Amino acid sequence: MLSVPSVIIFGIDIVTFSVDLLVIYAIYLVVSLTLNLEAGYSGIPNFGKAMFVAGGAAVAGSVSGRLSAFIVGINFSGDYSNSAPVIINKLNAALSLNPILSVEILLLGVALAAGIGAALGYLASYPAIRLREDYLGMLLLASAQFFQIFLRSYPPVIGGVQGIEVPDFFGWANTGPGARDIVILGVVILFAVSVYIYCERVARSPLGRTLRAIRDNEVASRALGKDDVAIRKRVIVVASAISGMAGALLTFYVESVGPDTWSRQDWTFPFWVIIILGGAANNSGVALGAFTYAFILKTTDKAKFLLQGILPSTTFNYLQYLTFASLLVLVLALRPEGILPEKPSLTLKRQSVAAIIETRATAPHQKREDSSLKEDG
Repeated sequence: MLSVPSVIIFGIDIVTFSVDLLVIYAIYLVVSLTLNLEAGYSGIPNFGKAMFVAGGAAVAGSVSGRLSAFIVGINFSGDYSNSAPVIINKLNAALSLNPILSVEILLLGVALAAGIGAALGYLASYPAIRLREDYLGMLLLASAQFFQIFLRSYPPVIGGVQGIEVPDFFGWANTGPGARDIVILGVVILFAVSVYIYCERVARSPLGRTLRAIRDNEVASRALGKDDVAIRKRVIVVASAISGMAGALLTFYVESVGPDTWSRQDWTFPFWVIIILGGAANNSGVALGAFTYAFILKTTDKAKFLLQGILPSTTFNYLQYLTFASLLVLVLALRPEGILPEKPSLTLKRQSVAAIIETRATAPHQKREDSSLKEDG
């Protein structure tokens, strides 16, 4: 039986706080890495990340719940959105006894989220052919806002304004206090590490050098035979698919999905703040920036409860914004390229580079020795 110990300091369970912090950090890291792949390496100003994350979350939450009810045999008369509050308890009870089914539907939901994210990215990539920089950024920002309005005004997807609950596909792991959250933490960390390794491999590959060339000078890259339009489209599709998967995992963690969750101030601008803080085109910097943002976000949330009665109540509403704004101004003033600026990516291992340098250094001596032998002969 797995259980998480409780460590209370100043009225806060440090273990629970740490687990929640790491889960949110892993999700933020994944989405930030995709934005770094688009904006940092490729120069695509994607101000519509909320649309791709929300698309994956909405499809995963809506389809997985309906499919679970159908498989378990719960009748919701075709109106799942209104029936969800009634049938969720029945679904959770059945899924907690069937971990294999829970994992299968979970994987299917994540796969569907990747598919809808890729589809939205493919549609959003078409303006990239004709629009650049600020115009493309404004179009993607407007598209994300339109998608949120669509989720709010079309109840069959996620229940409209009220949203819907999502079955607990990790209920089988709830064998003790906090056990479920530990299992979820392991899943999202594995996902985040996989995405980080993928982005690092892309950055160190010939494709990474091509992305930087397109970002810095499209005309020169075209002269070298690079199809910048096709490459940008592929980057948007891949990044959007990964973002959709992140949205699905967050939905399964919180067990609900609603349109107001995916606002641009919560799921678009923060990732730009993360990249600016950490350093664009540097995955290590993005990881540092994501942790900084997540830590401040969760810490200020807890600080609101500790500071009640000490600070005016109106200060709480702006505490996070003031903290992030101050940190952002400080970083831009002292390190405008971010805490960890962009560096040339190594395409070979350091040992291989050292061996090549050593070979070239000894080559002239070998030639002189061969010439001396010929003269002696």
